[in-house]
Amino acid sequence: LCSGCLSVIMALKAEEINLLVYRYLQESGHLHSAFTFAYESLVTQSEIAKMYADTMPPGALISIIQKGLMYLKVEENLDADISKCSTDPTCCIESSKELSILSATVLQGITKSKSIKYSKWYVKHDKNRNEDEDEEVEKAESRTIGKRKRIGICVAPNATQSIDFSKKHTSEMEGSAIPEIHSTESTSFPKIQSTGMTEEQAISSADVLILTGHEAEVFCCSWHPRDELLASGSGDSTVRLWNLPDDKTTANLKIKSPLPRVLECIAPMQQEKKSTSAGDDHDVTTLEWSVDGSLLATGCMDGIARLWSREGVLQHSLNAHSESIFSLRFDSAGKRLLTGSYDKCVSVWDVRTGKLQHKFEAHSAQVLDVDWKTGGYHGLDVFASCSTDRTIAVCALADREADTDPAAATTTPLQVLVGHADEVNAIRWDPSGGLLASCSDDHQVLIWQLGQSVPVHRFSNHTEEIYTIRWSPTGQTTNMPNV
Repeated sequence: LCSGCLSVIMALKAEEINLLVYRYLQESGHLHSAFTFAYESLVTQSEIAKMYADTMPPGALISIIQKGLMYLKVEENLDADISKCSTDPTCCIESSKELSILSATVLQGITKSKSIKYSKWYVKHDKNRNEDEDEEVEKAESRTIGKRKRIGICVAPNATQSIDFSKKHTSEMEGSAIPEIHSTESTSFPKIQSTGMTEEQAISSADVLILTGHEAEVFCCSWHPRDELLASGSGDSTVRLWNLPDDKTTANLKIKSPLPRVLECIAPMQQEKKSTSAGDDHDVTTLEWSVDGSLLATGCMDGIARLWSREGVLQHSLNAHSESIFSLRFDSAGKRLLTGSYDKCVSVWDVRTGKLQHKFEAHSAQVLDVDWKTGGYHGLDVFASCSTDRTIAVCALADREADTDPAAATTTPLQVLVGHADEVNAIRWDPSGGLLASCSDDHQVLIWQLGQSVPVHRFSNHTEEIYTIRWSPTGQTTNMPNV
């Protein structure tokens, strides 16, 4: 064969390498790292992933690296003085030693190899990221776990006891998928921290019921406001409705485990317009019941919010976002729904018709949380949203009955609250609607009052990022005014 026949032009595409790395992280069990990598590189949305996702064998990256090491070793032996083997008996012994990928021999072999011709690399990155201010990889992964893969402990409306899980146990639970109900006698629970709870008040393992059925991590759950019905959302693209009759004890439910109603968050292409950015990822990231419990709203990674009846029948698919939805909220009347997305927008929907009423573009980065203000403001419906841009936007709907087509877009909020030094993860208006609480990666909780540019209270006792906050459901304007 002529030398021309042996000449090979190696064209490496960034998307191919990204796909190999992504699959390696998944196969190695580094699910959080894989999630972060996929989100930043958009590898799961690439044409390469769609072409080779089903045909790529397990361990593809390792196999390619191993073959590369074999090639470098062959190349090294061909370059060596073959006559040395006849005079030096240690030559073959040295060649049979274990070859490390970062050994001096391999690294020297790489530098001596001919340059590789690269194809054009299409680098996809977050347009909001300031490259001069990139965070450490470890911190970024920690934030990803906190914001995109939250795990909560749902407490029944009449429950008065709770368990404080440490971070260690939370991470262990998050990555597990239990195929069947295990005996609670062998269930190991973390110790309850010293909070004044007596041993008699602690929840016994015999009183714990494990609900199984999801095939991936469970990200969110919510109790029905009136009935013993629990909704759970998962990375398996489903919502499950668990009916837990009030007249049955935990022991009875263990004997006959409740079978959930499964709501599929993947619909045929002709029914739902696919988002070009969110792609095929239908992980359920957030859900909430309406005040009267007649509707359940869910938000997914595909950028689509869905409205379901109490019985689990799909009522509307709300498709206006180009990226993942991580927060949604019904108003107190159950007539409107807010959805906040990573596309930097907040959408206002008519619950009855499923029609987009208004779109707010008040942030320069991803929206992490939204919440309606009780009572409005000067006759206007008001809500707040928070973002990774470190700000809180308070927005007002100009007309309660506004119904324009196409929906109006607003970029000017009623007020912008600036006070946090890092990403604002969650916000909540107090039951009276007079105060707004916010928490952030800057380890602080701030209390705001509409009309004032500085917080009225600042709590700085936490030493790590704060991901969620709640007001006590007591006092005036609540159902428990005298508690």
